[in-house]
Amino acid sequence: MNYLIARRKKLLDALPDHALLLLSSGQIIKASQDNNYPFYLNRNFFYLANIKQANSFFLIDKDRAKSYLFIDAYDRHQEVWFGRKLTKKEALDASLVDEVFFTSSLHEEVDRLMSHNRTLYLDYGADSYQTLLAQFRDYKIADVNPILTSMRLIKDEEEIACIKKAVDITSLGLKTITDLLKEEKVYREIEVYNAFNHAILDEGTHEIGFPSIIASGIHACCLHYPTPYDRLDKKGVLLCDVGSGYNCYSADVTRTYPISGKFTPQQALIYQIVLDANKEAIKLIKPGMTFKSLQTFTKEFLAARCLEKGLIKKPDDITNYYMHSVSHPLGLDTHDVGGRDLTYAPGMVITVEPGLYFEKLKIGVRIEDDVLVTEEGHRVLSAQIPKEIKDIEALFK
Repeated sequence: MNYLIARRKKLLDALPDHALLLLSSGQIIKASQDNNYPFYLNRNFFYLANIKQANSFFLIDKDRAKSYLFIDAYDRHQEVWFGRKLTKKEALDASLVDEVFFTSSLHEEVDRLMSHNRTLYLDYGADSYQTLLAQFRDYKIADVNPILTSMRLIKDEEEIACIKKAVDITSLGLKTITDLLKEEKVYREIEVYNAFNHAILDEGTHEIGFPSIIASGIHACCLHYPTPYDRLDKKGVLLCDVGSGYNCYSADVTRTYPISGKFTPQQALIYQIVLDANKEAIKLIKPGMTFKSLQTFTKEFLAARCLEKGLIKKPDDITNYYMHSVSHPLGLDTHDVGGRDLTYAPGMVITVEPGLYFEKLKIGVRIEDDVLVTEEGHRVLSAQIPKEIKDIEALFK
């Protein structure tokens, strides 16, 4: 748990003097009279507090170098209906803060710590921001996101281990998919979707990184295909963009499989172009490489190969068949903090995901790996998941 102490020290060093930071875990939002939307935990809060409970607050005081946690008091009625919550002792052990209070005293404690020359830092990007702003609008307010974004971009050893565990569980889920495709029965996309989820939840993760994209045939040309209900066409390919979660960290891996177990010559041609782009782009990843240069390389590589194989008539045509970015940061969010002006540095975890999408051919191919930037270059965290044509076809034998 030393990683929590290290993160807070780094945060205290980055905050200006007289700063006070307040983060909310998020609130339960009602969907109807007696139903709630699924709770989504504020990742900035979890990063510093290691608590997954709604209506909790993390407070850190720059001047005193102390941290505090606020949680709901015990309520027997709420426990009967919605399950138990952490005790003060449990919250203290999990978060390693200096002191735990009940949420009812939040305003009083903030007022006690604040003074006329202090600034209260809030998370402008969080759903709870407006609520906290209304509650503390009498104080000088600033945004902590630039500081936390800079910190979260560089993963510590605990974070890298969580992402790798999520990738390993995702690998098992993908094996379940290929095992399913080997069977004589013709499945529907939703059955593949459910089989993946069941496999990763069986591994004890209890988390799905994001809703899986399970897209067959022409649907593989829809980047975020939302309705996986069609029956699989044995002559087509199946694009599986999936990721397990683990302790709030997400994997994000894409593999494209021949539903029959063997690629047709046309499918193999397109697949190999994407695979080569994936492998060549990964080779370039090292400290100092930029997102923009990786994207430019990938687009030009795909255009040159498609032109060579007669799939397009001129280089600019590639935008009709490759329309997304090759990479994004990965971490507590599947599309993690950090924009498109990144320069890669050791400790960053990114995806590499070129693709080609030919609607008229009903072929969509994307191959995505999760990559750690290291001092020496890179390490592919998803390297154990087969992606060579011969290795994928061997899975079906």
